[in-house]
Amino acid sequence: MPRKRKLFGLLAPRYRYYLNPYPELRFLKCLFCEHKTGQRKVPLIIHVDPRHLIALGYTHRYCRNCDVMIGHKHEIEGFLYELFARRNPEALGNRYVIMGTMEVGPWRASLRQPLSLSEMLTHTHDLKTFEELRMTMGGWFPDGQEPPVMTPPVSELWVKRPPEGNSEAQKAAR
Repeated sequence: MPRKRKLFGLLAPRYRYYLNPYPELRFLKCLFCEHKTGQRKVPLIIHVDPRHLIALGYTHRYCRNCDVMIGHKHEIEGFLYELFARRNPEALGNRYVIMGTMEVGPWRASLRQPLSLSEMLTHTHDLKTFEELRMTMGGWFPDGQEPPVMTPPVSELWVKRPPEGNSEAQKAAR
């Protein structure tokens, strides 16, 4: 018998979510039905280690037919960088997980008056599925040869940096 997964939010799961790690690729058509995608601004609930839970308003590519939402990793990491560079630089580059989405009305209200964790959870939808995309290389390949999978670029912003003044190179230079 399949085990039920434990839910984070208290609302029914929504959206099949795909995270695009390739900054140069955009999805104007759905990955599944190939209809034109639209845009939908939905607040993401993101947990950043060790104990940071944020609701980030973000505009996604969205296919209404398939209920598929596509986010762009480099953009999300850019927003996280801006937020944590000001508020908590020690958290920059920490592991993060996209937990779900939040209803827009309560999210807007939380911008004026922060919600408690229990209030936030009452307005949170888990994701139906989550997957980081992997694309194969385009071009010509001999018969029988599968195109190789493109390696996503390493993040330039969302990386752990040593504290200033403590690196080995700085110590050796003195």
